[in-house]
Amino acid sequence: MLISIRDNYPIIVSIVILISFVFLAFIFLLKKQDPKLNWAIFYATLYVTVTLPFVNFWCVNYGLWQFNHSDTNNIQLPFDLYYLWVFMWSILPVFFLKGKHILLTTALLLWLDILIMPQLAKIEIVTLHENWMIGEFALITTVFLPSYYWAYCSYHDKHKGIRAIFQVIIMGAVFLIGLPFIIQMYGFVTIENVRFNPYLFQLFLILIFPSLIAVHDLVKKGKGTPFPYDPTKNLVQTGVYAYCRNPIQWSFTALFFPLSIFYSTPLFLVGSIFSIAYSFGVSDFQEYDDMQQKYGDEWDTYKNNVPKWRFLWKPKTIPTGEIFFDADCHQCSQISHWLTKANPINLSIKKSIDFPKNNILQVTYVDHNGTEYKSVRAIACAIEHINLAYASLGWFMRFPVINYLLQLIVDTMDFSSREEHCDI
Repeated sequence: MLISIRDNYPIIVSIVILISFVFLAFIFLLKKQDPKLNWAIFYATLYVTVTLPFVNFWCVNYGLWQFNHSDTNNIQLPFDLYYLWVFMWSILPVFFLKGKHILLTTALLLWLDILIMPQLAKIEIVTLHENWMIGEFALITTVFLPSYYWAYCSYHDKHKGIRAIFQVIIMGAVFLIGLPFIIQMYGFVTIENVRFNPYLFQLFLILIFPSLIAVHDLVKKGKGTPFPYDPTKNLVQTGVYAYCRNPIQWSFTALFFPLSIFYSTPLFLVGSIFSIAYSFGVSDFQEYDDMQQKYGDEWDTYKNNVPKWRFLWKPKTIPTGEIFFDADCHQCSQISHWLTKANPINLSIKKSIDFPKNNILQVTYVDHNGTEYKSVRAIACAIEHINLAYASLGWFMRFPVINYLLQLIVDTMDFSSREEHCDI
């Protein structure tokens, strides 16, 4: 029986792939379309497609298993199994379960994999080594589980911040790991000879940071994500968007320069060319019409005053914000005085007694949408009204992990004497 299956394996796999194509044709061409479900399937498929080769490559390199007849490709995984693995782990579970029953679905797929892998070993498709189960747990926890959870968040419109993190992870994996791997695969560069360069790494962080804080602002202020199915509900004009209209595209285009230097090949610069071509040839046509319909004159004003491919030195059209200080606090008075001398643009510096809602215990910044920011975040938002240098410091101060650490430090410090107390 096993010999028969082994001999007819190509035919069996071809039939299964054909059935999967028929199923895909049904759900995307014949069935009534559900955009929410389609995007959930897309996100899950994207994640599994990108991460599965990386994790499998790690499993092969650490001797957990070895797919036979996979030496003809560089991902150490037969392409037919790669496709079926993606199909089984992303399209099928999301289509039928829509992200629900995540733990039960994960356990079921792990159980099926534990059953199937030994059968593949018996017909000599894969060679399993002693600790192959470690690879199974690595795959299920780093490939399937995140992809299915991303699909769940997308379909049920939950946790925009987590969805944005997944988007950043996937884009980073594609361009920082996948692209160098592909270039090496065709013999244009040898990654083994590459050495870590701290100066290039710092340059890379500087170039990529505006896009990271931009993603954060799209989630927190815009109530959306960078991907087209999760568009923002508010036009974001503060933060990094007060200085550059498309900081994500700017960073994405610029990051190929340090990559090209790091890997000693100009091939990465082709990525910059494609990025610019995509921006002018595709993105602008889609974005401008959509933004015009959603925001009207507000978008026209913003577009005409904030450049797309360079950063302003001063945020000349940043929306007006208000910051409230305790006039009786010595430290607050000093900061307020310094901020006034810095001549910020469109920033009203007021006393805490003028705060419209109630008494405040911390310095508070209120943006043009009425959103309040306290303590370290308030100061960070306020200095974004001065110039690009101070704004960069402000973005650093309110970046999620860094802001938490700074706030922790501030909370442990005593700025006051016995006679006066300030919780700034």
